[in-house]
Amino acid sequence: MLTREELSSERIDQIVADARAAGYHFFLSSAEREASLKEALAGYQPGEDVWVFAYGSLMWNPAFEFADQQPCKVDGWRRSFCFWTPLGRGTPELPGLMLALEGGGECEGIAYRLAPNQVHSELGILWNREMLSGVYKAKWVQTKLRDGRTVTAVTFVVDTAHCQYCGDLPIEKTAHHIAFAEGRRGACRDYLANTAAHARALGIHDPYIEELVTRVGDLRGERVLPSVPPNVEMAGEA
Repeated sequence: MLTREELSSERIDQIVADARAAGYHFFLSSAEREASLKEALAGYQPGEDVWVFAYGSLMWNPAFEFADQQPCKVDGWRRSFCFWTPLGRGTPELPGLMLALEGGGECEGIAYRLAPNQVHSELGILWNREMLSGVYKAKWVQTKLRDGRTVTAVTFVVDTAHCQYCGDLPIEKTAHHIAFAEGRRGACRDYLANTAAHARALGIHDPYIEELVTRVGDLRGERVLPSVPPNVEMAGEA
């Protein structure tokens, strides 16, 4: 599980330096991350809340502070394992796959509300986490909360021009990499299993995720049992 301490600018800068030394020159510097955040907040007015839409590991390990959380849905975007990770949950020889949003369909997840006094500090933590390699683009999307409200939330969609992007992989190849790739952050299959567990706890049925859970279990000759996310009880608050 990621912690705030691991997402400090100093720690992230060291990860970027190590990645660049290993030949991954597309990793973003702290100045580039700060510029990206400044651009995303160009329309932000001091005193306003900010909502963040989470659809993958941010659902079960946000690592940033927030004032409120609500199950929600975003139209026009779908959850997809569509970019390679050769370091975190994979290796250069057997890269893992990570989730991003791709255009089309719909996606359910969690919307986190940041109070005005949390916006800059917590988005800074979030940007350190999500904007390491530049494979994500920050995007503001209309988000329907389960209580009936619609808010605009910032989320992370895939940059289809990025070298890590691998959209439209056959489901068999996707399942193979998730089943067997492991890196310094752990096994790719655990990332899938925890995402599936938290989605179910929220009452979300994602056929794409469930098919991958089944296929990964079949490839490994075992039933994939997800660990229970520590805040899974929030499902009852919907």
